[in-house]
Amino acid sequence: MSVVGIDFGTLNTVVAVARNRGIDVITNEVSNRTTPSLVSFGEKQRYVGESGKTNEISNFKNTAASLKRLAGRSFDDPEVRSHEQKFVNCKLVEGERGEVAASVYYGEDQRIFTYTQLAAMFFSKVKEFTSKEIKAPMTDAVISVPLWFTDAQRRSIIEAATIAQINPLRLLNDTTAAALAYGITKTDLPDPAANTKPRNVVFVDLGFSSYQVAVVSFVKGKLTVKGTAYDRNFGGRDFDEVLVQHFIKEFDAKYKLDIKSSPKAVFRLRQGCEKVKKIISANPITMLNIECLLDDKDVQAQVTRELFEDLSKPLLDRLQAPLDRALAASGLTVKDIDFVELVGGSTRVAYVKDFLAKYFGGSPEKNILSTTMNQDEAVARGCALQCAIISPVFKVRDFTVQDWNHFPIQISWDASQTPSGTDGTIEAFPLGNVVPTTKNVTLFRTLDDAELERNKGAVTFDLEAHYQDSHIPPGAKKSIGTWTIRGIKRIAEKAGEQHINPTEQSKKATLKVKLKLDGDMIVGIDSVHQIEEVIVTTKDEGEKKEGEAEAAPKQKKVTRKHELLFASHHHGASKDLLAQWQALEGEMYASDRLVIDTADRKNAVEEYVYETRGKLDMAWSEFVSEDIRTSFVETLNETENWLYGDGEDATKSVYIEKLESLKKIGDPIEERYREFEERPRAEKAFREYVNSVIVDLQAEDGRYDHISAEDIQKVKTESQKKLDWINTVIGKQNELAKHATLAVTSAEINLNAQTLKWLVTPILSKPKPAPAAPAPEAAAAEPAAAETGAGANADQPMEEAPQAQTNMDVD
Repeated sequence: MSVVGIDFGTLNTVVAVARNRGIDVITNEVSNRTTPSLVSFGEKQRYVGESGKTNEISNFKNTAASLKRLAGRSFDDPEVRSHEQKFVNCKLVEGERGEVAASVYYGEDQRIFTYTQLAAMFFSKVKEFTSKEIKAPMTDAVISVPLWFTDAQRRSIIEAATIAQINPLRLLNDTTAAALAYGITKTDLPDPAANTKPRNVVFVDLGFSSYQVAVVSFVKGKLTVKGTAYDRNFGGRDFDEVLVQHFIKEFDAKYKLDIKSSPKAVFRLRQGCEKVKKIISANPITMLNIECLLDDKDVQAQVTRELFEDLSKPLLDRLQAPLDRALAASGLTVKDIDFVELVGGSTRVAYVKDFLAKYFGGSPEKNILSTTMNQDEAVARGCALQCAIISPVFKVRDFTVQDWNHFPIQISWDASQTPSGTDGTIEAFPLGNVVPTTKNVTLFRTLDDAELERNKGAVTFDLEAHYQDSHIPPGAKKSIGTWTIRGIKRIAEKAGEQHINPTEQSKKATLKVKLKLDGDMIVGIDSVHQIEEVIVTTKDEGEKKEGEAEAAPKQKKVTRKHELLFASHHHGASKDLLAQWQALEGEMYASDRLVIDTADRKNAVEEYVYETRGKLDMAWSEFVSEDIRTSFVETLNETENWLYGDGEDATKSVYIEKLESLKKIGDPIEERYREFEERPRAEKAFREYVNSVIVDLQAEDGRYDHISAEDIQKVKTESQKKLDWINTVIGKQNELAKHATLAVTSAEINLNAQTLKWLVTPILSKPKPAPAAPAPEAAAAEPAAAETGAGANADQPMEEAPQAQTNMDVD
C-alpha cells in the first residue's frame, strides 16, 4: 500500500511520500521537487508535466493549464469566461454534460477533453514518476483541494484520480493539510487534561490562484478547525496580471507594439512578470527583459518595489476581509492568536508579510509571523501524513483531525408528499459543522390509497441536497444531488401485534434517514429505514403451580426498522462514462509510451552511429581490419542518412532491428578492445592464485599432514594442468594480431580460476582431527601419581597464587 500525499496546485504540484520513518518530498523525472500542472497535446503524443511546460510556447494553443481551477465547473459559470480564460492558452468549450472542456488538436484531429479527463492525464503522470521513485506501484493517495471546492468539484478530483487508477483515500483541504503537518510534529502542545488554553494558530495560504485563511486550535493529539474564509480569485497570478496590464500599455507606447493582438506575446510577458514579482519580493529593484516579444523587438523596463506595490494596491486591500471573516467565525480575537503560519509562494511578497504582522499586532519584540514549515511543501507533507494515518502499514502518533464545514447544506423535498403543516426544507449541516459527521433525520411520507394502488402498493420519496445561496461562490452549482427512496409502503399488522396509533400509521410512513458529510466533505445518505411501532402481546411461559391463577398477558412496545433501498443522483460522471474515460486514458497512455520508447530506440541507433564511428578512427583502430573498418563505416554512414530520411518515422521494431544488425559487426570489435584491457589483469590474478597453491603445498610446515596423499596429489596435478593451460592459450593469443579472433577471453580465464578454487578449497581447508582420548589404564594411574606428589610435599605450607596489585589514586 503506497502512502502518498499530492498537493494538486494550479501552477505546480508537489508529491510527498511516507518512508524512512518520515515524510519525503520526491522529485520528478527531471529531479525537480515541483511538477507543472498542465497537459500539452502534440502530433504524436501528449506532453504532461515537465515536458508539457517545455512545449508550452511552441505548442501554445494545444496546452491546457489551470486543471484544478476548472475541474468540475460548469461552462455557464460566468467566471470561467470572464476570469479563467485569460490564464488558459487553449480554447475552452462546453462538454457534453455542460462542464468546462478544452478543444485541442491531438494528432491530426480536433478533440474535446473535459477538465476531469485532463486532471486524470496529469495524475497518470504523477503516478508514473512516483511509482518509479518509491519502487512500487502507487495505488493510494490523499489529495489536497481548496477549502472552497463544492461537491461537484470534489467529485471531479475523485473521478480524475479514479481514471488514473489511483485510489483517493481522502480529499484534504489545503489549510487543514498544512495544519496537520504543523501540529503532528509538535511535542509541546497544551494538554487538554490540564484544562490549559489551546494553542490558536492562523494559517494564511496565499498561493498562485487563491487566498485561504483557517483558524485552528491545537491540543495534544488533536487539531480543530475553528473558522475559515477565502478569496478564490486572489493569488500570485493576479499580482502578475497587474504588472502585465501596466507593461502592455508602457511597451505599446514605447515600442509601438500591439501586444494584446498576440496571445503568445501576452503569455510571454506574463512569464516575465512572474519572474519580476519573485525577484522584487526580496529586492528593492530589478529589470524586466524579454527578447523578441513581438515583431522581433526586445523590450526592457525597470521595476521597483514601490511601483509594484502601487499597482497591486487594489489587490492588497483584499487581504483583510478573509482574515476578519475567519476570526469572526472562530469566535476568537487577534489577541487570542498565538502564531500565524504562512503557506503558499505568494506570502513571500514583502507587503503581504508586513500587512499580516501589523494586523495581528506583531512587533519587534513579538514576531507573531512564523514559517516553521516549508511554504511550498507543507500541504503535500500534510496530505502524506493523513495518508499514513489512514494506512495500516504505518504506525503514526495518534492525532485527530476535526475539520469545519464551509457551506451550509440543506435537505428539501416535495411538501405535497408529506402531511400538511410540515416544512419542505431542513438545514442538515450548518456552517461550521464538524467534519466528518452524521445526522439522523426523521421524515414523514403520506400514504394515499390511490397512489399506493397506482404504484403496486409502494411509493417513493425524493430528497434533494443543496447549498444555501448566501454562502456558495458566485456561479457555483447550488444543487448537490438527489436521492430517491424506494419501497415505502403500508405495513400490515402481524398476528399478536397491534400498531400504535394504527390510523396514523396507515396514513403516513415514518422514515429515519441517516445523512453523512464524509471526510471528503461530500454529502450522502448512509441508510434509510421505515419505522414501525407496535404493541406485542406475550404470555408467561413459566410453569404454573397448583391453585395459582393464570397470569395476565404482558404487553410491550416494540419499534421495528425496515431497511429501504435508495438511489443517488449527483453531478459526477456515471460508472459507464468513468469506465469509458478510463479505457481512453489507458489507450492514450499506451500510445504515449510507444512514441517515447520508439524515440528512445531511434536515439539509441543515432548515438551508436556517432560513438562507433568515432571509436573506429581512434580507440578501436588497431582491433579491426582495414577492409572491415571501411565497410562498417560505410554502413554507419548509410544508417545515418536513413535516420534523417526514410527512417525518420520508422517503427520501434525497425529501430531495434537496425541497432542489432550494427552491433553484430561492432560488438566483436568492442570485445577485442575490451579484452586487450581486461585480459592481462585476469591472467595476473589467475597466475598468482595457482602459484600460491603450489608454494603452499611445497612448504614443509606440516599444515597439510592430516590430508591424504591422494588428495594432495590431485591438487598438484590440477594446478599444474591449469598453469599449462594458461601458458598455452596466452601464447596463442600473443601470436595473433589485435584484430584477429580471440584465442581466449578474460571470462574464460576467470572461469578456469573459479573451477580450480572449487577443487582446491574443500581439500586444503579440511580441519585437523581432534587429539585421541587417553587409554583407561593411563587415566586410572593419574590419581595415584597425584596422591604421591601430595604426600611428598605434606610438610610444605600451601602457596597462594600471586594476586595482581592495582594502584589506585584516592582523592
